[in-house]
Amino acid sequence: MMANLINKIKDSSFFGFALVGAINTGFSFIIYILLLKLDLYYILASVLAYIAGIAVSYLLNTKFVFKEEKTIGNLSKFVSVYLTALVINTGLLYVLVNLIGFNPVLGQIGVTCLVLFYNYVLQKLWTFKKASS
Repeated sequence: MMANLINKIKDSSFFGFALVGAINTGFSFIIYILLLKLDLYYILASVLAYIAGIAVSYLLNTKFVFKEEKTIGNLSKFVSVYLTALVINTGLLYVLVNLIGFNPVLGQIGVTCLVLFYNYVLQKLWTFKKASS
């Protein structure tokens, strides 16, 4: 079971997902920094930047990574995965900043790295699962 999961993750879509994720993360991170510069509370800035990133990520992932048509079904699954990831992201960021004392920017970088794997696995195995998978 675990070996099967590792083989699914090792295929080339992970690297495409990571590349799209890097582009999307850059976009979201710029939004986050700009919102912080506007004196928005760091949690609100993170949530707003994350939501903006969901749209960019969906467009890029459906077109270039999973090569799927845009449908209401995969859009709703995609958004569901990203919203649960947002809860994880926000919770971990809060812990890192408020309880451990991390800088909000460094905290967001660390959390983003962790959430990448969560997002990929669920998008690959649930949202864009091929009929033969």
